[in-house]
Amino acid sequence: MSRVLMVLLLFCLSTPCYAQRVFTEVSGSRDSDEASSLGVLTGYRHAFGDRGKTEIEFAAGRRSYAEPGERESFNAGRLQLYSAPGRDWRMQLRCEFLEGDDWSPILPAAFFSGRPHDDWYLEFSAERDPVDSVSALRRHIRLDSYVASADYRINDRLTLVGAYIAQHFSDDNRKRGGIGRIIFSPAQLPGFSLQVKARYLRADQDSPDYFSPRTLGEGFLLFSYATPFADDNWVIKLLAGPGVQRIEPFNDAATNKTGYHGELFLHGWFNEHVQLVSRLGCTSARDTQDAYRYCFGKMQLGYAW
Repeated sequence: MSRVLMVLLLFCLSTPCYAQRVFTEVSGSRDSDEASSLGVLTGYRHAFGDRGKTEIEFAAGRRSYAEPGERESFNAGRLQLYSAPGRDWRMQLRCEFLEGDDWSPILPAAFFSGRPHDDWYLEFSAERDPVDSVSALRRHIRLDSYVASADYRINDRLTLVGAYIAQHFSDDNRKRGGIGRIIFSPAQLPGFSLQVKARYLRADQDSPDYFSPRTLGEGFLLFSYATPFADDNWVIKLLAGPGVQRIEPFNDAATNKTGYHGELFLHGWFNEHVQLVSRLGCTSARDTQDAYRYCFGKMQLGYAW
């Protein structure tokens, strides 16, 4: 695991331990085509065992997806179980229930992570989501995603990350690919890291309902800095940098674009009981004739006791 991730992990492990928590969670996205999504959930979380090794969560609210002149909305409920059977192993099981006018999908998810050795960190995840365009929602298209990743720490300054991605769409489309990262954390600059990130996806077929080129390739040079502040009650992390993107459609010539990616993480406690966990980000791609921008965010404000 990179040093930046370790800073955030140590912050989470050092926060006050409470058995009960109520929270409000807001998440959303918007792109330059004026497509947007918004989810608002309110929930309750209860922890069992020493230091909250097992947590169960119930939440309910509303999700909506909009495009110019079009909208689809769902009532939403979520049940989640989190467990940390050991210091180096974690498991999360989740099931979300959406209720719409003519479609009510059930969306299970599972996440496992562990550290079998000091130099290795492993993650496995499987989750189901609706494809978040209005036309795809009206055709009841869902997406099953599977990811397996591994971090290998060569030394205190250099970490290699590799991930395999498989995506299965309910309209019989398939996407496969991977992500690779090289992360350098200089000893002279605590909390700072530099990473080269590459992503590649290949689809089986095009779709009129969502973005699905034959191939999508991306490369970014990202600078990251994470640090605690305000008497270590808060942690902020910045991640940003330029990149390039290559898209090969099924029925057109390939295009190359330049762009950027930026994210801001802010976690902290306003006082002994009120906590904020937030993430905001934007990514863009531009060529000589066209530009695309996608922004996203998630915030959870909780009261624990």
